[in-house]
Amino acid sequence: MPSGKKVTLKDVSAASGLSLITVSRALRRPETVQEETRKKVLKTIDEIGYVPNLMARSLVSNRSNMIGVVVPILTSSLFADFAQGAETVLKGANLQMLLGVSQRSREQEAEAVRTFIARQADAIIVTGFTHSDACHKLLKAFDGPVVETWNLRPEALDISVGYSNFDASADMTRYLIDKGYRNIATVGGAFENNDQATDRQNGFLNAMRQAGRSVPAENILAVPNPTTIESGGPLILSLMDRKDPPDAVFFQAELPAQGAMMACLSRGIRVPEDVAIAGFGDLSISRLMPVPMTTIKIRAEEMGQRAAELVVQRLNKDEVPTSVEDVGFELMIRKSA
Repeated sequence: MPSGKKVTLKDVSAASGLSLITVSRALRRPETVQEETRKKVLKTIDEIGYVPNLMARSLVSNRSNMIGVVVPILTSSLFADFAQGAETVLKGANLQMLLGVSQRSREQEAEAVRTFIARQADAIIVTGFTHSDACHKLLKAFDGPVVETWNLRPEALDISVGYSNFDASADMTRYLIDKGYRNIATVGGAFENNDQATDRQNGFLNAMRQAGRSVPAENILAVPNPTTIESGGPLILSLMDRKDPPDAVFFQAELPAQGAMMACLSRGIRVPEDVAIAGFGDLSISRLMPVPMTTIKIRAEEMGQRAAELVVQRLNKDEVPTSVEDVGFELMIRKSA
């Protein structure tokens, strides 16, 4: 074939020696042709480099087979696990994932959603419930499934798949209180455009209040997003240099908790004897830390899988039993607290 020429379905027909109708049927309705014929068509496609015109096909079928997914960052293995879980299910259903990264910016999330809609995405999966007005309008007007993930809120636009950040944080706080810790500090991520961080802090404060504990303002701290392992060290060392240092620190993100532990141990501050450290996320290395990390396990991959499964069910016109899917969480009680 001449270099630079666009390969068409007619070229596949000519190269395979099969009729155009047979080739088209093998691609669109493979169950209607013999297996040997289907394999011959696929082999020819590989040999001559034919790529189907998905836009043209979507005009006929009213489906693009593309699903848009927005995550805030990719530097966290939790969001990578979430995306992997979604991709595995979508791939099994012959759907292609389009991935957007918002960097916790409502404007970038809206731009990703706008791009997905322009590319005729069949469904959209987003992280959290904090959207700009423009993004909210786009999602509200979108005529396919919309799944909001990583949290549970009553104001879901369509489907929500996640867990209660509020309850997870409250449960860990109650555990620390029951262990006898008196001066508990909490370290969250930046709260702007992050309903998960807001709910985690509110869960901590609510549990402390129910236990009759006051929380001084200096015991409520935040690290910038995206959170890093480096951010935890200087923060906890500054806490331990206080005249009245905390006896427990609840990090509501895992990486800073890991950095805090390493900084303490390097300075000779014992964990948990001098200060207990709890995390949120249960990254793979947490159980392998010098002092195994007490933390909250987030079922990120399962969350991505379930979000994708509900999308597939909706697109296949199957009944979705509930609009709210709670994948839960688990307290991982180890040695650090």
